Amino acid sequence: MALSTVADSNLINNYISSQTAATTAATTTSEAKNTLVGSYDTFLKILTAQLKNQDPTSPMDASEFTQQLVQYSAVEQQIATNDKLDDMLTALNSNGITPLLSYVGQYTESTADGKLVVQGGTAKLAYNLPSLAQSAEISVQDSKGNVVAKISGTTTAGMNRVAWDGTLDSGAAAADGVYKFTITAKNASGEAIKVDDVRVIGLVTGIETGSDGAVTLKVGDLSVKDTDVKSIFAAIATSNPTTT
Repeated sequence: MALSTVADSNLINNYISSQTAATTAATTTSEAKNTLVGSYDTFLKILTAQLKNQDPTSPMDASEFTQQLVQYSAVEQQIATNDKLDDMLTALNSNGITPLLSYVGQYTESTADGKLVVQGGTAKLAYNLPSLAQSAEISVQDSKGNVVAKISGTTTAGMNRVAWDGTLDSGAAAADGVYKFTITAKNASGEAIKVDDVRVIGLVTGIETGSDGAVTLKVGDLSVKDTDVKSIFAAIATSNPTTT
C-alpha cells in the first residue's frame, strides 16, 4: 500500500524533532552521542520503509529528506565539537593547569632560591630575621654574577618586605628579567644574623608546562612551582599579604 507523501514528511519531521530534543536534553556528550546513533539508525529505517512504500504517482520530495539528513548532520557536528571541548577540559584538569588559572593576575610570595624578578622596572622580596638587626644589605647580581646594585633592607625581627625601584649602582634602570641576590644582616656587635625564609614577590603573568609535564607559574621571566608559593594577594603590598 502506498503511503501519503505528506504523512511521510510529517512522520519523519516529528521523529527528528523528538530525537533532537532528546539529544539536546542529554546531560553529557556521551549520552547525546548514544542518543544520536540510535535515533539516526531508526531514522534511516523509517526513511527506507517509506521510500519502498511511497506512492509512485506522488513520490517523496528528495530535497525534503535531504534537508532532514542535513539536520542530523548539524546535530552530529555539534556533538563532535562538544566532545573535543570535553577532551580539552580533561587534558587541562589532568595536567594541573586548571587549578592554577586563578593565580594569573595575582601577586605571589614564593620561595626565592636566591632569585629576584624585575617586572615593570621594579622588584620586591621578603625575608625573615630571627631578631632585630642593626643592618641588612641586599646585594643584587646580574646573570654573570656581577654585583649591579646594593640595597638597604629593613631590620625588624620577623618577616621583612622590601621594594626595590630598580636603580642600579651605575644610575641606570634595571631591565626586566631575573637577577640573583644575597642578604647580609648584622647585629649591633657586627655579628652576622642568620637570614631565612627568603621569598620573591611578583605578578603571575602565565602558566607553562615543561617537557616533563610539570606545570609552573610564570612570574615575569621567573618560573615558580605552585608548591613554592607561600602567599597570594590581589593587590601589591610590601606588608601583610594574606598567607596561604
